[in-house]
Amino acid sequence: MNMTFRELLEKYKDGTLSEEEKILVEQELEKSEAINDYLADELEKSIGLKNLNHVEHEKFSENKTKNNDDLSKQIKKTVNIRLASMVGVSVACMIAIVLIMQYIISPFVASQYYNPTKRSSGQKYFQDVNYDIKAITTVSMPGYGVSGISVAEDLGSGEYNIIFSRRNLFTNEKETINAKIDRNMRVGTFEMFYPRIYTAFSEFWNHEEGTTEYEKSLNLKRMSTERDVEHIKELPSTSYISAWVRFPQDLNMKELYVSMERFNKVDFKWIAIRTAKLQGQQLMGFSTGTNDSSDIEALEEYPGFNLVDTMMLVQSKDPYEEAMAERYKMHFASLLKYLTDRKEAVTALVGNTDNYKYEDALRYVEENGMSTYGALVYGEADDLMELYESGAIITLDIDNVVASKYINNIY
Repeated sequence: MNMTFRELLEKYKDGTLSEEEKILVEQELEKSEAINDYLADELEKSIGLKNLNHVEHEKFSENKTKNNDDLSKQIKKTVNIRLASMVGVSVACMIAIVLIMQYIISPFVASQYYNPTKRSSGQKYFQDVNYDIKAITTVSMPGYGVSGISVAEDLGSGEYNIIFSRRNLFTNEKETINAKIDRNMRVGTFEMFYPRIYTAFSEFWNHEEGTTEYEKSLNLKRMSTERDVEHIKELPSTSYISAWVRFPQDLNMKELYVSMERFNKVDFKWIAIRTAKLQGQQLMGFSTGTNDSSDIEALEEYPGFNLVDTMMLVQSKDPYEEAMAERYKMHFASLLKYLTDRKEAVTALVGNTDNYKYEDALRYVEENGMSTYGALVYGEADDLMELYESGAIITLDIDNVVASKYINNIY
């Protein structure tokens, strides 16, 4: 019976095997030992490789972590550089836009509109707004004068803040006007610039002299004049009155001055000049007071702009009324010429209305000569009664009354 290797191995230990069986067992043991040695070597190699792999993995992980940190730092650095560059470019763009707006676009826009801060007429010390407001006030605002120096502040893109003072020539009251112009347009109401809308001689606006309608209007005005005259008679003789008066017929400047001299106790403060055959609402004229507006330097192109300057420009004539007539003509013509040349200023300050067609008025005066149909006068009650009763005026319309001309230093 065949034995198993385990049974042979037991007998090998007991020494009971035959010589052949003993040789067989020893061969098997040697083979097993060789196998064990081989397996041991392989196991040792396997453990060494794992250790090596672990070490290498640890080194790789460490390097990978280090590399990741370095990569993160590099990425952050690159991002920061790019962000800083983008921020710098954005800031530069914003600064460029602001500079372009401020120094290119805004000045270009402003150049398309009225600029009251300029000194475009050759004057050295005063902004254009001083001449613009004085001319408009003198010609189209009877009974008012500019007081002091006007100032315009540039707000950019055709927008300006304008500050000026005016004086009521009758009451001597002063007021400061703070108004705004935005691209040739007044901001706010008309009254912000101008104190009132004048209705002097309104009865004759739509009627040509000599017509039936004109005579009807004249008769109605005479009736209202009689009521005003009766009112004046009831006032104390020292009462000081502002009134609109109309002459029986148009007077040239010499005839006007003769009448002014004749009734020298009455102040012919503002003279209404005929600037159209049918005058309408186009009320224009000039103030006879040399100190009724702020003194600003003369303009070479408009020599009679300031009435006081005409004294040196008009040679003394005999009789004296000839010289005064020339001075009045030069003064009013210079104002109209200035306003005709200042269309943007007129548009911005008063608007495009039929009441301010200075170019048409200048053309009419140049073609027809200068004459007056009425005036704004100041005087005490008795002196105005003398003027009316003389027949030098045909209508009288009370504008204002105060107790005395010495109140508020009116006189």
